[in-house]
Amino acid sequence: MTGATTSPARLVVFAVVVAAIVVGAAAYLSVLHVETPVASGAARVADDAQRPALLEIRRAAHVVFRDMAPGANYGHLAFAALHAGAHRLPTSLPCYRVSFTGSLGFCLTVASDPVGFRGYLIDDGLAVTRSIDLPGMPSRTRISRDSRFAAYTVFVAGDSYLASGLSTRTRIIDAHSGGTIGDLESFTVTRDGMVIRAVDFNFWGVTFTRDANRFFATLGTAGRILLVEGEVAARALRVIAEDVECPSLSPDERHIAFKKRFGSAADAWWQPAVFDVATKAVTLLPEPKHIDDQIEWLDEGHILYAVGHSPSAAQRRSDVWKLAIDGASPPSLFIPDAESPAVVHP
Repeated sequence: MTGATTSPARLVVFAVVVAAIVVGAAAYLSVLHVETPVASGAARVADDAQRPALLEIRRAAHVVFRDMAPGANYGHLAFAALHAGAHRLPTSLPCYRVSFTGSLGFCLTVASDPVGFRGYLIDDGLAVTRSIDLPGMPSRTRISRDSRFAAYTVFVAGDSYLASGLSTRTRIIDAHSGGTIGDLESFTVTRDGMVIRAVDFNFWGVTFTRDANRFFATLGTAGRILLVEGEVAARALRVIAEDVECPSLSPDERHIAFKKRFGSAADAWWQPAVFDVATKAVTLLPEPKHIDDQIEWLDEGHILYAVGHSPSAAQRRSDVWKLAIDGASPPSLFIPDAESPAVVHP
């Protein structure tokens, strides 16, 4: 969540402050962790005047994202048609991380009333149907392609993957009831047929296959980054590769876009890369800027991702960039002042 120009010293100070807030809130929220229906008007995506225009956008291919433009809608959920330069339509719902399909949405947010970390499930009519108390600071979220499951990752210590003392919680939920199906830390992990265990296991960045029962995720342990393939029903995970972080499976399921880490600790940075599922070959893509986002697929040949900028501004800023996975062309700006893009093909 930090830009490439943020200094290590500022990262450390920021991490300490946010970590204290996160840990305190996590202790409170981890006790609650309830899934409750949202009362009328308690959390709304948009008012009645906005809804027709939003639903019109939803009828065709579109992108949902977090609006980062300064002003009244900063940090809110926003929608736009799926082409560069399309007019954005912001909403009244604050969101920190976003995932959407044609029939369902999931918004992770830092709520102010009441104060806490919360997830909102959103139906195809853009009504918030469930509110889920989260055990930490929102980080990643994905909905399965059939809208059956949703997954989220939160930080419960530290504020980013750069912070020392990183601890995450990654859970898969029923995307309609909001009920927790499983925490990845309770799944059995194997490598080369042998069960592995460690007290420092941390999981993040779930991405689902067409079969919602199968997914990929990151496992961090002993300073190593592992790509795991999981099965929801079996509550099992299998290590299949190393150094593949925050995976995002392509629409044709042939490639996994991910963040490739360079450096370590506060000096770490990431660049986008692509993992070939069949051959396990890795291709580093021509993006020199640091990224800290779970990559989204625009189509089978292009990815979208956020790049932070203006680290000294009063409000953090970022843009969404587009890049071809063949590496033949440089990245291009896709949505200014935006992050956490979710591409939807109804």
